[in-house]
Amino acid sequence: MAATITDLSRRGDQGFALPALFGEAHALLTAWITAANGQNPTQLLSVMAGPAGSPGFCGWTIKARLAALSGGQPVELISQWVVNLSSGAVTTHAALASGFTAGTALGGHGSLTGGVGTTSSLITLANQPLPLGAVVASSLAAGQEFFCFAFSQHSFSNRQAVALLIAKDVVSGQWHLSLTDMAGVIATAAWNLARPQVLLATAFRADFFSSGFPLMLVRPAQWLPLTPTIVFTTPLPPVQWWDPVALPVDLALYNRTFTSFGYIKPADGSEWLQLGGARLVVRLKDPVS
Repeated sequence: MAATITDLSRRGDQGFALPALFGEAHALLTAWITAANGQNPTQLLSVMAGPAGSPGFCGWTIKARLAALSGGQPVELISQWVVNLSSGAVTTHAALASGFTAGTALGGHGSLTGGVGTTSSLITLANQPLPLGAVVASSLAAGQEFFCFAFSQHSFSNRQAVALLIAKDVVSGQWHLSLTDMAGVIATAAWNLARPQVLLATAFRADFFSSGFPLMLVRPAQWLPLTPTIVFTTPLPPVQWWDPVALPVDLALYNRTFTSFGYIKPADGSEWLQLGGARLVVRLKDPVS
């Protein structure tokens, strides 16, 4: 069954009301987390800070407590997508919870260090009416759960983001947390069960012909884990093998970017929506049997 899609788009005459938009997405997120936690009692998700209650800031700080153990303690991952409503700077970060410090940073969202992320000043916060595309996609299919919120201000590649992506890694069965900034950079934190350590990524695994023909859907969609900087040493270090971090079946990659949301209909009759420059696509309709 294809994902559940909620269209939160605004027309130009409605203006660009980021806090109101995020508030609508937050209500859907809260309901989904309640259901997802009920299905995964050993892997609990929580919202540490949401769009409301942080004057001058808007976004989320999300924590995932995994079933995997490290030194007798559950592994905890945290992701942040927070915009400063005064400067327009967007902070994205994904890391282990050990790098988190509660406090006044980011309007009370706290500070997250380690892992991977970026701060950019690319979001447009003009008060003039602007059309705004926004969508929530989610699934509660057992073992394939995910929640995604993405928006696109207009047809420029640096004016869109996947602000939230909470998804099951179908290889390990654990949650991973992902997001992009307004330029399409991806920050991802996952956990490697084979060798207990955090896995980080800033990109999808790209097809060799990712920027040209043939145009294709790539499934399963996988993150490209970061590897340590290669430095020549003697003796040579052991080869590093990385387990894949694969997204649920209703998510895939399209090896062509769109300047805003794109629509794809492959030969099998399925239908997909591309969520901006990150190349992430969500299935709107199952294949025709």
